[in-house]
Amino acid sequence: MSEITIALGKRIRMLRRARGWTQEQLAEYADLHVSYIVLLEKGANRATIDTLYKLARAFGISLAELVQALDGRQDDPLRRQLREALEDCAQRIEDIYGNSPGH
Repeated sequence: MSEITIALGKRIRMLRRARGWTQEQLAEYADLHVSYIVLLEKGANRATIDTLYKLARAFGISLAELVQALDGRQDDPLRRQLREALEDCAQRIEDIYGNSPGH
């Protein structure tokens, strides 16, 4: 797994969670298989340009917005720390409420 692949996976997960979507919902909206979404979010699979386009369209953002700052050059330490804290909070919320019926 390369750093960029891992960073893309984190970005996809963050965008999905920000919308309150499950991996299954994102797969449906992007016309991709859920197992592929799982692998992308783990950074265990490389996305093609077609996949990136489908994901960007599902999220309602441009392709450029989807891949912005993946190399970390535009990410200062404070932003990175804040993003990591928010991702941690999102994970905890999903762990508590994500698998509840009706959510």
